[in-house]
Amino acid sequence: MRLRAELDRSSPRVLFVQATNPGAYPPLIHASMLMAEAGWEVTFLSAPIGGDELALNPHPRIKIHAVRSRPSHVMGKLEYAVYAAAAARLAVRLRPDVVYASDALGAGPGLLAARLAGAALVYHEHDSPSRLHPVLEQSRRAAARTAQLVVFPNETRAHLAQRELRFSDKKLHIVWNVPMRAELVVSAATAEPPLIVYYHGSITPERLPETVSLAVRRMAGRARLRIAGYEAPGARGYVRHLIGNDKGTVVDAPIEYLGMVPRADLLAEAAHAHIGLSLMPFKSDDVNINHMVGASNKPFDYMAAGLALLVSDRPDWTRMFVEPGYARAADPTSADSIFAALDWFLNHAHERQDMVARAQAMIESAWNYETVFAPILKALSNA
Repeated sequence: MRLRAELDRSSPRVLFVQATNPGAYPPLIHASMLMAEAGWEVTFLSAPIGGDELALNPHPRIKIHAVRSRPSHVMGKLEYAVYAAAAARLAVRLRPDVVYASDALGAGPGLLAARLAGAALVYHEHDSPSRLHPVLEQSRRAAARTAQLVVFPNETRAHLAQRELRFSDKKLHIVWNVPMRAELVVSAATAEPPLIVYYHGSITPERLPETVSLAVRRMAGRARLRIAGYEAPGARGYVRHLIGNDKGTVVDAPIEYLGMVPRADLLAEAAHAHIGLSLMPFKSDDVNINHMVGASNKPFDYMAAGLALLVSDRPDWTRMFVEPGYARAADPTSADSIFAALDWFLNHAHERQDMVARAQAMIESAWNYETVFAPILKALSNA
């Protein structure tokens, strides 16, 4: 028993601290899996949300501790205090070598856990906040300045935060939200119509505009829309609105809602479609929406699943996905523009297959988490 304890302690340990359900965050799923495969003992402190059933992929080196589930995405002061106390207790008990804290809510508890354990701190900001309570803002600044590594999914977001938080260049790393190479799947889509148009992720009118459903209906049975994911706060009932009063069987319905699909099954589900939607609005007050290239996992997931892409006709998205030949672009505010793009895909099957081949080759060679996370894993292994 004593020998087993010594053997277990010989493995490096990491504690992931994020005050929400990590199963909804592909980069945390991928980072933890790669660290576990490299021999790390991985522990997550989850703060689950009622009704959110997304889960981490099972692995013998990955363990999950959870505080009590809360009813909504909003975390009250008491719930936050309970989470921070749980992080402190885990840090003292596990003595991790690394604490991996995410976003502003995870910054304070992560910083506390790292100090108590004498651990290295990683701060990974998935979504940049627009307004924060002064205490959270102070914790975010302290975490970014204290951390050995600071990770952002988009370079522009990173430099905006760097000017605000004043952390050094040498600790900054840009890690795109790409899939793992192991997640590449063979397309399961049929060659015959209808064209299956697919979307997964958080569901909002910004991310999945109503113009898509209007364009699909205008295809008069030649195209169908499948949606997987969850309605974001503030968008309750939006899926029902998109589906409307459609009648008939699921097979014949122009719009189908698949519900929440776990990450382990998500790309296999996507592989039954032909076109993946990643539409961003042209203008937004949200810094995350304005700088989403690299941060959005959707286009990379679709590429890995054998889908061609339909993206917004924005300069950054065009440079990233259209010019190399992985996508077509459309105006997300125009049902006519989306209809024209879908009609092109339907009538150019060979060109669409060429897009898919190029896209999957790019995921295999460079746009995969094994590649982009390698500098982080190397730095932590040498710390």
